[in-house]
Amino acid sequence: MSVRMGNNVDPKFVNRLLATNFQIMNDMGSSTMMPFLQDVVRIDGLLGSLARSFAADPTFMPQIVAHVGIPTLVEWLGHVGMIAVYNSLHACAPVISPFVDKIENPKEKFMWKRRMEAWKFGSGNDYNFDEE
Repeated sequence: MSVRMGNNVDPKFVNRLLATNFQIMNDMGSSTMMPFLQDVVRIDGLLGSLARSFAADPTFMPQIVAHVGIPTLVEWLGHVGMIAVYNSLHACAPVISPFVDKIENPKEKFMWKRRMEAWKFGSGNDYNFDEE
């Protein structure tokens, strides 16, 4: 989220947004907070924190939508949808991988391997959780 040049935003708006989101992510635990702090967006953490933010402060959501704007929100929802698609495709990768390994055409095999990597990185499943 950003502020367009020439626009003024109440600092309390920004502080409220950050305080709410960071508190919720902290409450959700390190499996949500750590990927976020390392710029890895995961669908589970994103949807979980959004749902909990709405539940924690439902009167704030209309203010956020008003600030962001409907067109930007719709565009962002498309990105969230694609993260979900990539997450689903990545979940299928272990089933597909043995078939990809048997592809004889090196170019086609290479393309499938890169495609599966795109699913992994595009879904945020490249984040490695430390064993605790």
